[in-house]
Amino acid sequence: MPRNLAIFFLFWLWCLPLFGLAYSNLLGEVSPHRLNLTREYMKDHYGIDSYLLINPQMIVIHYTVTPDLPSTLKIFLPDELPAGSRPELSPYGRVNIGVHFLVDKEGSIYAFLPLWMAGRHTIGFNHTAIGIENIAKNSRDLTEAQLEANAKLVKELVDTFPSIQYLIGHHEYMNTNLPHFSLYRENYPHYRTEKFDPGPRFMRRLREILKNRYHIHLLD
Repeated sequence: MPRNLAIFFLFWLWCLPLFGLAYSNLLGEVSPHRLNLTREYMKDHYGIDSYLLINPQMIVIHYTVTPDLPSTLKIFLPDELPAGSRPELSPYGRVNIGVHFLVDKEGSIYAFLPLWMAGRHTIGFNHTAIGIENIAKNSRDLTEAQLEANAKLVKELVDTFPSIQYLIGHHEYMNTNLPHFSLYRENYPHYRTEKFDPGPRFMRRLREILKNRYHIHLLD
């Protein structure tokens, strides 16, 4: 590993507890294979020859379409997309779906990918977006505890990264009329999927909490 990159990693490992983001980690140490697959994906889709997430500008909220944490981890832990599991995604890269945080139904927040690393969670925006997944089968399965945890986490991320300007729900990602779309970057124009998570109601309530409790107003 180049010396400057090693210093960068050590800096983040040292600083994360100071930022209040030292949540229990579910993935553990990222494998070299996952790093290489992420770099491959970033280069192919964004022309960026790196797996690093530098100065993130947006946060994307998701839900998992799974019932619980064990079933979620069964999907997320492998480095590669399982063969035949996601035919709408697999032609466009081998790296598995990956987000930075998972929020369980009772509001527990877990780290997954480190914040210095790009994930694969939102087409066209992975080069600049932090991803938060809520464990839920659908929008009706989302809980009040998850809503509160999301607000807390977004607040901490905004305090940590002054570069963050945008907050969207995954269902909003291809809305070309919203301000965040200025960040869209994708070398495969037909690579897109229709998304419904987490839904307008969850995002409306999340934005209300952020505005009224934390005085945070992010563009969508």
